[in-house]
Amino acid sequence: MLKFFLGIAIVGFTSFCGYLLAKKYRQRKAFFSQFKEFNERFLSEISYYRRPIREFTARYAYKGEFNTLLEDFFHSLSERTSQARSFTDFPTYGFLTAEEKRVVEDYFLMLGKGDSASQKGYFSAVKEPLSKLQTQSETACKKYGDLYIKIGFLCGLLILILIV
Repeated sequence: MLKFFLGIAIVGFTSFCGYLLAKKYRQRKAFFSQFKEFNERFLSEISYYRRPIREFTARYAYKGEFNTLLEDFFHSLSERTSQARSFTDFPTYGFLTAEEKRVVEDYFLMLGKGDSASQKGYFSAVKEPLSKLQTQSETACKKYGDLYIKIGFLCGLLILILIV
């Protein structure tokens, strides 16, 4: 009876470990879906309403790491000096690759700079790469997120078989 409960605990623990290892793929998926959504909203904002950036972002709620990035961006705007911001001012995200960090940095360095026509051109051009990044992150989340959970479960079963 003790082996039965121990086996259930081991399988549950290893499955939970697999769930934790898949966290970065879920974070990346959520980050890029919100990023793409933000870009779409910002493009329509530039085209029609033209409200200040703070007022625009206050109208929509974002979650997780993207919300943290927006908060840090606006905090750096309020404390901005004549020096240009760099991505080191923003939080570091372990789930982003170096290329993705560069894309995010370039995006936020252009946000609010220039006239509406140049911003509309830039953010329209960024629309396709953001869509591609979102698709890639969703595919990786489906592929590897479930895989880590299944591997954790199977490792737990292997340990259980070795114990018995």
